[in-house]
Amino acid sequence: MEELAVIVPVASFEPLSVLKKSVDCLLDLEKGDLDVRVTYVLDLGERGDDRLKFLEEMPVAVLARMDNRGRRAGAVNDALAAYGTMPDYIALFDVDSRPRRNFLIECVDALRSNHDAIIASSARFVTNADENIVTQTIAAEYFFFSDVYRIFKRMGGFNQFNGLIGVLNAKLMEEHRFDRLNESVSCEDLDFTQKAYLSGLVGVFVPETLIGEQAPFSIGDLFNQRVRWLTGAYQGLRTYLGSFLRSEIPVSRRLAWFLSLTLPFVAFLATPLVPLYGLRLWQRYGLRRGVVRTFGLVAHLWLITVCGVVALKKQALGAGVEWKESRRSEV
Repeated sequence: MEELAVIVPVASFEPLSVLKKSVDCLLDLEKGDLDVRVTYVLDLGERGDDRLKFLEEMPVAVLARMDNRGRRAGAVNDALAAYGTMPDYIALFDVDSRPRRNFLIECVDALRSNHDAIIASSARFVTNADENIVTQTIAAEYFFFSDVYRIFKRMGGFNQFNGLIGVLNAKLMEEHRFDRLNESVSCEDLDFTQKAYLSGLVGVFVPETLIGEQAPFSIGDLFNQRVRWLTGAYQGLRTYLGSFLRSEIPVSRRLAWFLSLTLPFVAFLATPLVPLYGLRLWQRYGLRRGVVRTFGLVAHLWLITVCGVVALKKQALGAGVEWKESRRSEV
């Protein structure tokens, strides 16, 4: 029986209520013929953390950390080190991830059928979409990227699943020495994916399942998140541009990588195209909600552009990117 290790990093600020919903969701996942073990990597808050007491009473493993070294990447690395022998597959989720029950088995089936696939994941949806105009806009953005994933699936484009939320082929990770995430970069997920593609591996999109996650519900939280993401994009371009230009991977894949990292810095240029995509949003959400999301996407494009300017300025000044606490909805 093949082993699958589910790893969920939990930051010190994550509330107990959201953690409880995570445990309920992940323990309910279909396992098929897999031997599944769930591990929560908990960055402890105050002494007597109620979250640790809760996890110790659940049928899951828990790894408690006294610091937040390496943030998410460090938590994943510590969990992998604790395993000793690498499992066959690794599923990475955030505490707000809400995968459909068939997520694990569909992603593993995709990995089994593609020996060059190092990660499999699906379209995403926003679980707190009705919170306010910010979450509604991000829900529309996720819907757009679901369409992009489907296009890339046909043309063999560059699939970047933020956070590495999905199922990883651990044996391929070990074979290609990707068994540790880079703790020194702003976006360890993008760094990992770029190394994988340059090694001839790919990420596969699985349309038969879905995974939900929370969207930031304030402009400030969204701004901080996107500055960090665009800092990661800049670091990726600076580090890997020459390697991608010299690589022998398909031109379509190299072009998709380049556009996915550069276009956000000039996102405002897509403003005239948003009303065209708005027709699809109106079909999806209805006229009133579609119009709201269309105008929200226009504003979002300009916000992303500003975030790109801030990220470039921080890099030019040698300023680091600060991870800030994100507020959670009760979903």
